[in-house]
Amino acid sequence: MKNGILIAMLLLLTACQQPTVYVYTQGLTAIQKQQLTQQLQLQTLPYQFTQLPIPKEFTAATLLTSQDKLLTHETQSLADIMQLMGYQPQINYVSVANHHYSDGNIGFYLRGEHIEPGFNMPKLMRTTNCYEDRYNDLQVTFHENVVAFTLLNGTRAQLEWGRYEDYVIINYRGTSQSYTHSTPLVATPFGEKPSDTFRYTAHVGSPQWLNCSLQIVYMD
Repeated sequence: MKNGILIAMLLLLTACQQPTVYVYTQGLTAIQKQQLTQQLQLQTLPYQFTQLPIPKEFTAATLLTSQDKLLTHETQSLADIMQLMGYQPQINYVSVANHHYSDGNIGFYLRGEHIEPGFNMPKLMRTTNCYEDRYNDLQVTFHENVVAFTLLNGTRAQLEWGRYEDYVIINYRGTSQSYTHSTPLVATPFGEKPSDTFRYTAHVGSPQWLNCSLQIVYMD
């Protein structure tokens, strides 16, 4: 009987020591939250959502991982989730803003970005960070409530677009893609330049060229 109790206690201790992903979210749409949950269920580590705010100094997509036990494959899987959702993850291996992780635990921080009041949509942008690389660098033009994608074969697909709360929404035959706005610096042959970037928030089944972010880089 004592041996049975000892084995049970050891199993419980092992379970408690299993690395865990602590998930912090802020300002995500319902679609983003659903997609994030689905993707987290596919990776191998246990995870739990927290209610604490994300430190302001963190980028929109940040991973914090412990230095004492690096889980390279698992961390890359979490970074892939962020990229799938249209973000560029930043991975930190040190303690930041009083957040410290040990024993392989990982902090997963994802924050929705917003469009400033009075912001005017750029007239001409390019697709970037597409789920399928072949759709990168398509020309996208905005006119009032119509947006036109110049496709790989040269044809132009015209869709309706608009704003809903803090998001840009593009509609296509019953499918909607939403985008969040940020202004990151982009590396160019002439150094880092400012941009307006609209990151797509979910992976739609079709058309695949809606699974792209939109960007304009300002070259002075």
